[in-house]
Amino acid sequence: MREDDIASERSGGALVVELGITTAPRWATVLETALGELPWPRLLVVDLGRLDFLSVHAVHALLDLFELCRTGEVAGCLIVPAGGDVERVVRLTGLAGRVPVFPHRLLAIARYQPAEMRWLPC
Repeated sequence: MREDDIASERSGGALVVELGITTAPRWATVLETALGELPWPRLLVVDLGRLDFLSVHAVHALLDLFELCRTGEVAGCLIVPAGGDVERVVRLTGLAGRVPVFPHRLLAIARYQPAEMRWLPC
């Protein structure tokens, strides 16, 4: 796996993961491990902005991941820039109906901040 395939940053209980071109099973393994390491409050933001393509297999892996988030009481959301092939796959497969989707990571993180800490309107 190349170093630039999965990039992450942690801040205030949020893990932001920017996925590259690795396969969906690798995503799942890395993200499941990361979920166990998050402090409370916990938020997993999966950024698909670097992808040009999203397979049905990857959609299923993401659905499984976000189901794991729900059972572990971890909030989770996707970052999907509007207008591309990835956005179309997310919409047509129903993933957007099951996982909150935002066009930019700042909007996602702001949405999940406690009301007293919000600096962007949601």
